[in-house]
Amino acid sequence: MRRLMGWAADLLFPPRCALCGEVLAVKDCAEGLCKACREEIPFFPEDKCPRCGGKTDTGGFCEACLRPFAFESACAAFPYERVRTAIHLFKYRGGKGFGEGLGRLAAEYLRRAHTELLSEVDVMIPVPLHSKKERRRGFNQTILLCRAVSAETALPLCERGLLRRKDTTPQSRLSPAERKENLRGVFVVNANVAGKRVLLVDDIFTSGATCGECARALYRAGAESVRVFCLAAA
Repeated sequence: MRRLMGWAADLLFPPRCALCGEVLAVKDCAEGLCKACREEIPFFPEDKCPRCGGKTDTGGFCEACLRPFAFESACAAFPYERVRTAIHLFKYRGGKGFGEGLGRLAAEYLRRAHTELLSEVDVMIPVPLHSKKERRRGFNQTILLCRAVSAETALPLCERGLLRRKDTTPQSRLSPAERKENLRGVFVVNANVAGKRVLLVDDIFTSGATCGECARALYRAGAESVRVFCLAAA
């Protein structure tokens, strides 16, 4: 019976590539990537700033793009357009299975381009969802990503190190100025981060308002440093 249910599920919800969302051939299912994506994983170029596309020597945001933010550094594994389909399936169509595959790819990017993050941070903390939104979705996609990254890299993970105490208007509907005001005082630290070097993780970096407000809360709680890593930059 279980095997029959599994076959039925595969027919209704066929396995898809963790990057482009294409239905996978049977031989590719174990890796979770289609042949094209497996041959050339479209990581963000290491000499390009994920925010402005300008030249950078850090493998992350350039100095000009970092200047407005509270966090110390930031980087992203993919340009958003390259993983838009996979992220949409992951977040909005119940594709929790994409989380593990995308998390493994995120870990691979860190190993290739940002080994210092693996050795110079003490704890990884995901950007939180409000409890109501998490219940509606059934999961926090960033926690799933972090679990996979932690499993691959052994980075310590504090899943509820930050809490979101207000169910705010989605940032995508607001102007840059409204985004800052929308998030003011929203995040509260729920762990002892005093003296710790924190890696703050989110799925998509857009204006930076969410990560910036989380970073400010962590610094107020005594964090020594806050660095940001996102799966994709829009």
